[in-house]
Amino acid sequence: MSDYIKDKKIFDNKLASCYVYWLKPGGVEKKHYHHALEIEYVLKGNCQTHKQGRFYMYKKGQIHEVINNSKNPLVFICLTIPQENDQNTIYV
Repeated sequence: MSDYIKDKKIFDNKLASCYVYWLKPGGVEKKHYHHALEIEYVLKGNCQTHKQGRFYMYKKGQIHEVINNSKNPLVFICLTIPQENDQNTIYV
């Protein structure tokens, strides 16, 4: 079961993908990296790893995680170049 409440696709093609994600309170996206560039912008919420109004950029191969230790959902936009898929997301 995912720790995400929901997600909404903005676009998804071979060049890039963009989604809005809602991570539930107490939710964790475990440490992972991508064979892609990932840029996130936090629309709503503050937690251990992310703050509202801030951008986060992860280079290809850079390990990162999301830990929502707050009592509210964390809402963020995620742009992945090239598109996110099962082959370019590696959990460690």
